[in-house]
Amino acid sequence: GSSSNVDNLTLTFTSSDWSTPQTITVTGQGYDEDFETSYTVILMPASSSDTNFNGANPQDLSFINALPEANIIYSYGLTTGDFGPKSNADSLCNNAKPTGTSQGYAFASFGTSEEILDLPNTANLNTNLNIRSTYGRLLASNWTDLLDGTINMSLGSAGVVTTSGGEWWSFSGSSGNFQSSNSCNNGTSSSSSIHGRVGRDYEIDSGWIEGHARDCNSTSKYLLCIAKP
Repeated sequence: GSSSNVDNLTLTFTSSDWSTPQTITVTGQGYDEDFETSYTVILMPASSSDTNFNGANPQDLSFINALPEANIIYSYGLTTGDFGPKSNADSLCNNAKPTGTSQGYAFASFGTSEEILDLPNTANLNTNLNIRSTYGRLLASNWTDLLDGTINMSLGSAGVVTTSGGEWWSFSGSSGNFQSSNSCNNGTSSSSSIHGRVGRDYEIDSGWIEGHARDCNSTSKYLLCIAKP
């Protein structure tokens, strides 16, 4: 906060209750655009008739209100359905991971053992964490909530996808399961005669991940990524 939010609270201790703690509740301000808001509780010098305490200046207290740890969903950029193997897509996502995250992975299904729903195992994701955008907007409260058929807000509203009506390569069904017939040949084809499943940025139901099948040569689809804290 700022100095305009000072409460000017006074604590009074007497000779009979000097050793009894008094509790103060500090309510922090919400995190800002860099996900942290720092603030300080300033403790002024004591005023006392006892010279042992008069003028004693307690140490000020500093706090940081920070966004709780979360798995972050973000977009790499526009691409065809040809990423090469999953390891190539993972590298693209890791190179573009948001500041403050440790490792990025492609959020798409590339095979029956490389599905979105496998990411807790293949990427060692903590499934209990929130799923948020880089703007701190909540998409799901945990991994199960993310893949239950609906999300809290659309990817467009969360700022994950910035193109109006944008779509992203998922190659997946609504539960994050691999769709071999709509996978752009496991993410390795940019042929107009082969199709890949895409999700849509304006949907909050199953269409957010299982929208339409598109030609794999389309260059207007996003690669979506997820990063661990």
